[in-house]
Amino acid sequence: MFNAKQFGEQLKSLRETSNHSMLSLAKQIGTSASRIKSWEVGESVPSAKWIVKLSQALAISTDELLLNQTTEDGLPLLSDVTKSRNSLLRDLNELVQHLPKQDLMELYVLAEVKQKSHTSTEEIEILRA
Repeated sequence: MFNAKQFGEQLKSLRETSNHSMLSLAKQIGTSASRIKSWEVGESVPSAKWIVKLSQALAISTDELLLNQTTEDGLPLLSDVTKSRNSLLRDLNELVQHLPKQDLMELYVLAEVKQKSHTSTEEIEILRA
């Protein structure tokens, strides 16, 4: 049986994973942010027309939107991978913000050297010494 609350939680998670605000998603599919909110909190459910528009805007299948399924080969869905990646990036960003300025500059220089010259990790260690 369809559970409006679970659907709403899934929609919210997918929207946040794709870095959409309620307003930006609403504009993209041609509705209001209040309608998106109503769906996300389980007060109402979208019609088939809106399910298709939502899945297109979020770049996912309707199955993923409705059922939160994995792919046929058993791999996690892109939205789950993206959510994990975004979580790791947030954690990394928080850690980087607490680094001393000198350490940040050193990381920046090492990243630039690696990017420009495609040097190996061993070569970077030599440059650091």
